[in-house]
Amino acid sequence: MAKADVLARVRADLAAGHTHMAIQRLRTLLATLPDDVEVRAVLASVYRQTGNLVEAGRWGFLTTDVRPVELVAFAKANPDPWQRLRLLQFSGDPVGLPDGVTERLVELAEEAQSSGPPTLPVGDYRAPAESHSATWPCLFTLIVLSAVTVLAGIGVVRILAWLID
Repeated sequence: MAKADVLARVRADLAAGHTHMAIQRLRTLLATLPDDVEVRAVLASVYRQTGNLVEAGRWGFLTTDVRPVELVAFAKANPDPWQRLRLLQFSGDPVGLPDGVTERLVELAEEAQSSGPPTLPVGDYRAPAESHSATWPCLFTLIVLSAVTVLAGIGVVRILAWLID
């Protein structure tokens, strides 16, 4: 669906008071156009209307109409600068952004660099600690499968003996 069509539906959703549906439409549109600042501004304004300052700061971070209280809420909810960069989901060229926005993005990137290497997000894989908790269920399964195999073999031998007699 075209961006103009989605934005028209979002306006209709907002007029009907369906902010959740408007947010879903905008987030889906941002999944296909992650660097579109106009869509980010509309999404930030919807979050602003609903009182969600953290998300308004997140999506308004790359816009000129973001409010300082929203930026503070976003930073407070996500104190790790690397995580804030990941949450912005911006992979575009910052040169095309307005001057104040570019400076804000550069400051965040510098803050992340000075904080050290990035930490792993919650969903990243980490090797499990050595554990022997799976030993007993595996041993039990092996014993049961062995018993079933032996009983099946005895059954086959009995059937063959019955057929031969």
